[in-house]
Parts: sequence; structure tokens; C-alpha cells
Amino acid sequence: MLRWTAIAAVVATMLVAAVPAFAAAAQTAQPAAPARPAAQIGNLFTVNAVKIDATAESAILARDAAMAQGRAQAFTKLFRRLTASTVWSKQPQFTDAQLQRLVLNVAINGERRSTTRYLAEVNYAFNPAAVRALLRQSGIAFTETRSRPTLVIPVVDTRFDPMSMWSMVWTEPTFRQGLVPMILPEGDADDMAVLSRSDIAQIDWAGLAPLVKRYNPSAVVVALASQDGKTVQAIQISATARSASSFAFAQPNLMGIAEAITDRVADTWKTRSSVDYGTRNRLVADVQFESLEQWAKIRAQLGAIRAISDVDVVGLARNEAEIDLSYFGRIEQLRDAMAQQNLDLSGDQTGYTLHLGGSTAVNAR
Repeated sequence: MLRWTAIAAVVATMLVAAVPAFAAAAQTAQPAAPARPAAQIGNLFTVNAVKIDATAESAILARDAAMAQGRAQAFTKLFRRLTASTVWSKQPQFTDAQLQRLVLNVAINGERRSTTRYLAEVNYAFNPAAVRALLRQSGIAFTETRSRPTLVIPVVDTRFDPMSMWSMVWTEPTFRQGLVPMILPEGDADDMAVLSRSDIAQIDWAGLAPLVKRYNPSAVVVALASQDGKTVQAIQISATARSASSFAFAQPNLMGIAEAITDRVADTWKTRSSVDYGTRNRLVADVQFESLEQWAKIRAQLGAIRAISDVDVVGLARNEAEIDLSYFGRIEQLRDAMAQQNLDLSGDQTGYTLHLGGSTAVNAR
């Protein structure tokens, strides 16, 4: 739980006069997000569409066995969602009774049963606080800082078709549940000026500007599939880098390839942002803002960063504050986490400055 400590400041009368606006801003301040991608992104601690199937001496025993099977599968998926592949071998092993205590609720879909068999698709919602505590106690570095979405452009033979089988694969909700949600362009007239280009595989970040402006992605993946569905070349493009990866299966497996691309993109992000909660640091920063509403928004967004444990306000004036901040992990990870909350932390050990991203605060340098 993030702890704030405020001091009595000479601007107390200004703060009292502005309490209604300050409180309203504190309650409603949330990181800005593009309407289209945000509407599609799922709950990070819910694992959807886990397929279960078990046979036993009775329908009740089969159901119990299938649900236990599903809990184990779901926890493995959640663990791998929050951690980099380099630590997957350290996944804690639990009894089914222990896993049951980690699950808040389940939603069962497509249930089918006989006297000895039970099949269904189940959504498992895990208790975020319990999962966090477990991973910290196990000494496992993890992150729940979500990257901005990655925009996927599925292409077959240099052509984007929103109704192609390859595009339809990416409409599965599971691709929007992870730390790097994978989203599709709408493919309407506004998008087609870029999506209809025959040289889309050679396009650069500047050429993607209309899509970047519309969807605000952290990166774009142009996924070029073969006609037979066995191979895909994925070209990942960002403002600072461009890389290509190839994926191949012996048999057509577009879903498997889409999952592999998603895992590759997410693993890069998790390797960079996974926090070691055994490492604690602190810094002092000057916070710059234009109004009390901005100050309230900055405080609310700092409170949304799990890696921050304590924030003490040690000085406050009309357009700036000084804070003493304790956090877990490395400074680069803190910057990344702040950036996802539209906060800009600049500087080094000699002095840090914090303000809203894109802010034109009067004291900003």
C-alpha cells in the first residue's frame, strides 16, 4: 500500500480554498488511454478460456478433477504472464487447496457432462494481492506494469484484409490480456491509406504515423503470413528500433504462431520491467505542475504504480513540490512504470524532476 505523508506548508490557505477541485481531481484522475485499445484490454489477473476435460467414476468427481486441472493451468498462464521466460523454471508448486485460496471466482462456459466425464471452458479470476504477496515471498522478479498496446497488422501476400483467417486469429480476447496487449487496427477508411500500401513490409515508423496517432501503440508488428499458414515473418517497428523474427510450424498453425509472436513481444517488455522486490531504493524529486488539479493527478498516478512503496511530500509551493520517494527495483524500471502512467521522470542522482507527460508546467525545463 502506498503511503503519503504531507507537511503543513505556507500555502495552506490556497489548498483549503481549492479542496473541492483537488478532491474531485484526485478521485477521477486516471492515466489517459486511447479509447479504442483501452476498451479491448482485459483484466491482468484473470485467465480466460481455460479448456478443462476430465473423466472419473462419477460426474461430480470428474467436475472436481477438471476444475483442479484448470486451476493449475490457469496459474501457470498467470505466472508466465507476469514473469520473463528466464524465471519460468522457478514457478512455485502448490497443492490444489493452496491454488483454491488464490482464486477469487470462476466463470464456466460451454459446460458439457456425462455420468463420468466433464468438459468446459473456464475463466479463473485470481486474487491480485495474494498473487503479489506469493511472488514477493518467493523472491521472484515480476511486473504488472502494462506497456501501451502493440498494434498488429496481419498481412497475407502483402495484403491486409480484416476478414482474412490470419486477421481473425488476432481477434481472440486472450491476445489483449497480457502485459503487452496486442490490438488490431479497425481497418476502416481512416486506416486503409496505410494498410493498403503494397510496400507495407518496408514501411518505417514515420510512415505509420496515422496509425500511431490513432492507436497510440508502443510498437507496430507487421505479421506477414504465408498462404499455407505454416510460416510468418514478424517485423516489429518502434520509434527507436526495427527488428524481424521468423516463426514456422510443420503444419498450419496460425494460432500457435500468433501466440509465439505475442510471447516474444511480451518477453522483451517483461525482461526490461520485471521488478526485484528484494531491492529497495529512494530518490528525491522536484514535482512541477500548473494547477492543483495537475498535482492531484500526479499523486493519483504515482499511487497506481505498484513498485512505489512510500511517497513523502517534504515541500510544497504554488507550482511545485518536493517528494521523497521509495521504490522497488531499478531506476530505469521506475521510469518505465511512470511513463505508462503518463509521468515523465528526468534527471539523475544529482537531481530528478517529475511532471505530467506533455506538460507545459511553468517551471518545466
